[in-house]
Amino acid sequence: MVKSDRTSALFFIGLSLFVCQQSATIGIGTLRKPGPGLLAFGAGAGIGLLSLGLLIQSLTSKAKGIKPVHTESLTHRVKFVLICLSPFAYMMIINWFGFAFSTFLFVIFLLYAIESERWWRMVLKAVLITIGNYLIFVVWLGLSLPKGFWAG
Repeated sequence: MVKSDRTSALFFIGLSLFVCQQSATIGIGTLRKPGPGLLAFGAGAGIGLLSLGLLIQSLTSKAKGIKPVHTESLTHRVKFVLICLSPFAYMMIINWFGFAFSTFLFVIFLLYAIESERWWRMVLKAVLITIGNYLIFVVWLGLSLPKGFWAG
């Protein structure tokens, strides 16, 4: 691995420690009664674990000085920008379309942009992910999520 992997891993470990500390300050709560910082804490911990794995891999790797192959085209750049902007679009439409339909559309878009596989597999995955999110957030955690304009 290259030195930049080590540098970015250390940066993201520091960022995850900061996020976890700040989310603990505002309150994590419990799984039965989640606090406002629970999601941020989980995201920070996930980033920290992934960064720690990258740091360990970069320290133990024997391949040094391998230059990455640049195969960027305009299509890849546009796809990258659209994927980065898609969470903001999701955030904008979730109140209007509701959680379930917005999540379904969001997942379909991401699967199409990233994987480009058969349509029926994308729809099946999107339905399963949407149902799983609904079960976790509404049934298990008891959160109320936007129902959309058609729910009244």
